[in-house]
Amino acid sequence: MRHILALSVFFLLFTLPLVMAQSGSIPLLALVEQENQTTGSVAELQLEIVPGSERVFLETFPLTKVTTQVSLRFAQQIACKELDIDCSDKDFLFTIKSSPGIVGGPSAGGAATVLTAALLKNLSLRKDIAMTGTINSGGLIGPVGGVPDKIQAGARQGLKMILIPKGTGVSGTRKDNTTIEFEDIAAMSTRLGTNITEVSTFSQALELFTGYHIPEPTTEFTVDSAYQATMQAVAQQLCARTTNFLQKDLDNQTLSGAKNLSVRAKKEFDNKAYYASASYCFRANTFLAQDLVRNSSEAIQQEYFFTKKELHDFSDKVDARELQTISDLQTYMMVKERVQEVEDLLGEVASTNYTAGRKIAYAQERFESAKTWALFFNGKDKRFIVDDERIARSCEQKIAEAEERYNYVQNYFPNAIKDSARELSRAQRLLSEGHSADCLFASARIKADSDALISLFGVNQEDIDAIIQTKLSAVRRTLIHAQEKGVFPLIGYSYYEYASSLKDTDKSTAILFAEYALELSNLDIYFPEQVHTVPLKSEQQPLFRNNFAKGVAVVIGLFVGICIGVTYQRLKTPARARRPLRGKKR
Repeated sequence: MRHILALSVFFLLFTLPLVMAQSGSIPLLALVEQENQTTGSVAELQLEIVPGSERVFLETFPLTKVTTQVSLRFAQQIACKELDIDCSDKDFLFTIKSSPGIVGGPSAGGAATVLTAALLKNLSLRKDIAMTGTINSGGLIGPVGGVPDKIQAGARQGLKMILIPKGTGVSGTRKDNTTIEFEDIAAMSTRLGTNITEVSTFSQALELFTGYHIPEPTTEFTVDSAYQATMQAVAQQLCARTTNFLQKDLDNQTLSGAKNLSVRAKKEFDNKAYYASASYCFRANTFLAQDLVRNSSEAIQQEYFFTKKELHDFSDKVDARELQTISDLQTYMMVKERVQEVEDLLGEVASTNYTAGRKIAYAQERFESAKTWALFFNGKDKRFIVDDERIARSCEQKIAEAEERYNYVQNYFPNAIKDSARELSRAQRLLSEGHSADCLFASARIKADSDALISLFGVNQEDIDAIIQTKLSAVRRTLIHAQEKGVFPLIGYSYYEYASSLKDTDKSTAILFAEYALELSNLDIYFPEQVHTVPLKSEQQPLFRNNFAKGVAVVIGLFVGICIGVTYQRLKTPARARRPLRGKKR
């Protein structure tokens, strides 16, 4: 009996991982560097999902300098989020098999997201399709370099369909910054004998690979009433300052620019876009306040010491707050960013012996902005476990994502985002000093800066409006998902509103704020919910389905173990002992 029990346990342990593991692969379009030349190549991305604790690993064959693990981690998170699947009990083991010299970077992110989603949903992947493109917040597929070389590599491999990021089909940028021009996509598809298709979202790519369509949210997004009321008051307060400024004796050019901003603010206020309205009035106020300043060192010094003391007291109160919700975290980040900016400005004022009048004026307006944002503390949305440890971990991951995107941009546009290197160093310093929330906000914005630039890789001018609209639609979808979880991402919504206001007049800034909105609308992926109640029966059904395979594994393991144990016991027993006893002859 002991043998039967031991063998049952052995086969239970052996069969459980086999039943639970899921594996698959997807073709991967990549660039390969050999002898100072870059060419396209088709690699293979493999994934095995096993029981674990949501860790992500990467192995490469042959060993290379591939630096894509950060993208794979983000791809896993996006897939789980978009499918609304709890992946906390799974580990993700990625393997890239390719020719030597594969170029690293985030361009495998889109394919990795599709592969992860297919395995999580037990979907069959077509093997005659390959894709290239980054995966960005909101499930967007972002542009990459070397698209023409990758397309030709896929055509040589005999692939029937090649998926590329939306807007990059007619041109591409090699790693040496040379640009290759092609005919339009239809002509290129005919010439190469393969179907070249543009995709802008992960869900579009997943449907082409598997036929599975991710349902769109059925609920409508509604602006939180408390946020709306508070932001309306903020806009009224800032715009009242604008009105007072405009009545003073100022430079005509300054007045003209401020009046234009005031008109736009009034239009957005009437449309109930209160953050956009407040933003325009803030911009007007900074121009007007700076023009009013007289370079009197004595007056500036008085303003400096008054602002510095008030800022110190305000900052201490903000730091003492307990963060319990995602809204609290976002409010804290917005307030602290402005506090830090004011501190930096005050330092610059002091270093000039109190002659920087315009800077003290700007610092005062920025401080007013910090105080108005503090009104959003103590939101009523769902509570998450927003502790120091988790904020620090989320910051570490966001720094890694930002570094990867920054390095990728540097490969193609070395001088495009010079300030990002300094900001990355600042984010790392904030983390080391224990200012994790400040670090998270800074690194999220650095990543968004890079993504905004990547969005324009080889993109045709006529496609920019479509790209902006795609990003705004992704933000809105992300906001709906957050709302369904009981979260109102007040920064994400505010930036979404501002980007929508700018889309017709300042397209590059609209793209930038849309990226900010995407990065700051899904912070809930880093923080678990606080659970205090037992789930209802209907809420337990998904758990039963997730554990069904485990139950099957248990039954199989026990059955096989018992069968083998019985067989082993019978073989061990002598044949004579197994014969039935017969009665003695009398």
